[in-house]
Amino acid sequence: MKVAILDAFNGASGDMILASLLDFGIDKGEIEDTVSALGIDIRYRLAKVNVKGILAKRIEVEEKGGHRSFKEVLSIIKNSKLEDEVKKNAVAIFELIAKAEAKVHGRNYRESVFHEVGADDAIFDVVCCVRAFENLKKEGYTFFATPIRAGSGFVEFSHGKYPVPAPAVLEILKNSSLKFIMDGEGELLTPTGAAILSHYCKPLKPFPLKVREISYGAGKRETDVPNVLRLILGEAAFHDCIAVIETNLDDLSGEMLGHAMKKLLERDDVLDLVMIPAYGKKMRPASILKAISPMHRAEEVAAEIMRLTGSLGVRVIPVYHRVISRREMETVKVKIRGREFEVRVKRSYPGFELLKPEFDDVVAIAENLNAPVGVVYREILKKIGAENADSERE
Repeated sequence: MKVAILDAFNGASGDMILASLLDFGIDKGEIEDTVSALGIDIRYRLAKVNVKGILAKRIEVEEKGGHRSFKEVLSIIKNSKLEDEVKKNAVAIFELIAKAEAKVHGRNYRESVFHEVGADDAIFDVVCCVRAFENLKKEGYTFFATPIRAGSGFVEFSHGKYPVPAPAVLEILKNSSLKFIMDGEGELLTPTGAAILSHYCKPLKPFPLKVREISYGAGKRETDVPNVLRLILGEAAFHDCIAVIETNLDDLSGEMLGHAMKKLLERDDVLDLVMIPAYGKKMRPASILKAISPMHRAEEVAAEIMRLTGSLGVRVIPVYHRVISRREMETVKVKIRGREFEVRVKRSYPGFELLKPEFDDVVAIAENLNAPVGVVYREILKKIGAENADSERE
């Protein structure tokens, strides 16, 4: 899977995100096209800079056209000649900012008036970032963000002095799945940066990664660490993430254990369940109950296991490498002892590496023929194996 990781180890702003995407998600020609499609006079400069020994790209935009209302920003975007997908996502990002501002000030977000984020440079940053992300999305990239260093202390706005993270930034993060760290001097994460990352990125989870490209987007301020945002493009070895929830039981009767397993298997968040015989303390016979669930449902499954078994604690183990072969179920007709039957067959891909008849169907046929299940199973395997070989030869 192709992944793009935005590593905001020193915060993020719209211009830093865009600069990191230069030459990978968007090039100079596309920026020119975007400015032309917007229909507003925007002057900008692209430069390569050295930030504490790191070669980075910087975008400097002439700031003007501030104090626009949310409706005015929407009008500029909707009346532009941008592609519909770019318009839709740019509007969604400005809606995130407007709703956050409105929540802080206690008003209708449609009536919001942007101060810092209504200027031409903010519109430029958002729209160009959207085009870059959409370009990468077309190439098959999925976007992740590391925990964002948001800063600390206080910052001056048009309304006065506010704590960092700024109230609007905090509102955006509250409604986002992304994580942040209150560290660093001053404002490191802007509302525009928070909204862009929240709109496009998922929280980064551990996975094996092969790095293909690295890019740095520089901010304007001088800070104690390099004031850059790092873009990492690469390929992840896998995508699936599950949880194994397990507990040791040495005081539960067979009836109670069977009931607990039955109830757990009825849940849609229990993907699989197994009970393993074991010996516990003082060599007492025990059982290890293991369930597999989606990571985001693990706490619910753990609570249900404790409720059903009376266990005082369970282990929740994240498992990041779960390989699942692609399987399909189809119904085939087979002739056994002169009679025709329908059997459901599972095929694994690629290459039909495994053919497996549904066991319930095998049992039904065996009972119908008054024949041993094992004999019928082998006959069916022989039939479907031969049919598969014939189809491959064709």
